[in-house]
Amino acid sequence: EFTPTLYYKHIQSRKRITTTGDNENTNKNNITRISFELHDPKTIPLHNVFNLYVKCPLGKVTLGKRKIPTGEFRSGKLPPSLVRVVANDRDRNGNDDGGISRSGSGSGGDIAHRNGRVLDFTVTITTSLKILLIGDSVMVQLGQAFDEMIMSNGQYATTEDPIHREIVWEAWRGHNGGTVVSPTRGGGVSAMWRMTGLLSRRKKGKPPANSAGGGWSDKEIDSFLGYSTPKQRQQQQNNSTVASSTATTIGKFDVVVFRVMHGWMKIHEITRDGLLEAIELAHELLGATTVVLMTIPFTNNVKTPQVLKQVNDINDEMRDIARRWHRRGEDGENGEGNEHSKHSGDSGVQRVLVLEYGTYYNHIVWSNGLHLGYNVTPPLRATRTTFDDEAPGFVFDRLKDAGEWAPSIPMVCSDKALLGADRKKCNRNYLFSDGMHTCPESLASRYAAGLACLIGCVYNGRSGNDDDPERESKLRACERECNEQFLSVVPVEESWVDTNTTLASFSR
Repeated sequence: EFTPTLYYKHIQSRKRITTTGDNENTNKNNITRISFELHDPKTIPLHNVFNLYVKCPLGKVTLGKRKIPTGEFRSGKLPPSLVRVVANDRDRNGNDDGGISRSGSGSGGDIAHRNGRVLDFTVTITTSLKILLIGDSVMVQLGQAFDEMIMSNGQYATTEDPIHREIVWEAWRGHNGGTVVSPTRGGGVSAMWRMTGLLSRRKKGKPPANSAGGGWSDKEIDSFLGYSTPKQRQQQQNNSTVASSTATTIGKFDVVVFRVMHGWMKIHEITRDGLLEAIELAHELLGATTVVLMTIPFTNNVKTPQVLKQVNDINDEMRDIARRWHRRGEDGENGEGNEHSKHSGDSGVQRVLVLEYGTYYNHIVWSNGLHLGYNVTPPLRATRTTFDDEAPGFVFDRLKDAGEWAPSIPMVCSDKALLGADRKKCNRNYLFSDGMHTCPESLASRYAAGLACLIGCVYNGRSGNDDDPERESKLRACERECNEQFLSVVPVEESWVDTNTTLASFSR
């Protein structure tokens, strides 16, 4: 039986019984459609094997295809506050260097007394659901790592694995356009679609990625929905201890995850109407009944405080859409019901969730900034208002003469040894490869755990319980817990790591 974890009611755990994941577990009406486990990177490393291009190689930093040395170096060493923390010891020493010392305002209790791991863990995921990630090169990075975590061979892949993962089409030579892992551990599907804009009817037939504008075609839709799992994979899955997928073709997805592509899309092009249309098309074109929206983070595409304010406004729109979604079609306050009727009505999408990806970047950047000596608030003491107030005097401290997309120093630098007065170069950290892309080996595991947790809020639990009058409030509480625990620098409990402990979230 799953039981609530120490700090959270909706994030629950149990000791794993089988060797490869007992995900599709039913105890009478109690269903677990997606779960995950945490590991020490030395036990199960994230090899980042499917990511061939946007990487964070250790050693001398080079530039361009000719690999011209820049004089910078990447050691791979993380700030101590982003590895493991012992909060009480740090508080006694008066040194927060990342600051795990705020009384939690959410459901997770007192964050000040948490000990555990921050980035020093990896994840394996088990699911019977069909999940599609849609986005730009950053989402491709995250999707490639997610695929490695969800492979059905019981551990991370060590090489490109044609038995389970297929590049359905290339965006251009050597670069993933559409990929499918089928079956996953648990018998589901993990797919990724590279796109440079939100799904939109008027973008149909326009040039696809990596062209600007977010073009798509029926051919791409058909390539996903008509995808059939080869017999070789079905046989391998049937011979494993994991239950087989119930269908040989994808047919439709359960969940679509949108990374909102600021950069490819100008900030004025990202609107509430556009978000609503994309949600609607996730069901109309792809069959999804759940949509996850990723908030927009600060990156080198955010060039001014004014643009950052617009980004924050769009993120608030995403949260508001998700919060009001269950009332779509009703005559709610401020005419919200009429707006949703215009765009969706009975759209087929039943739930919209928000993954706080922007907050995650803030927590990482603020932690690294403290490590570099910036005078900013430790992220777990900070509120959204704190981040908004401190950002203009902090994140826009960029490397000089670094081109049009100059990265933020607290985002990409590991120390200030090379900065000097000209501030043109620095040794690079193992968090971000540039001013936008991540180092997946460090940041992808928390993202994947958070996503699996959010999806579980919808699909795990007692069947036939959707008429619960408290269903919506329980779902939002579960959503808050997942974001607080994983899309942040809140430590995960040491007792979860490499102890055959299965984690899953429940809101019903």
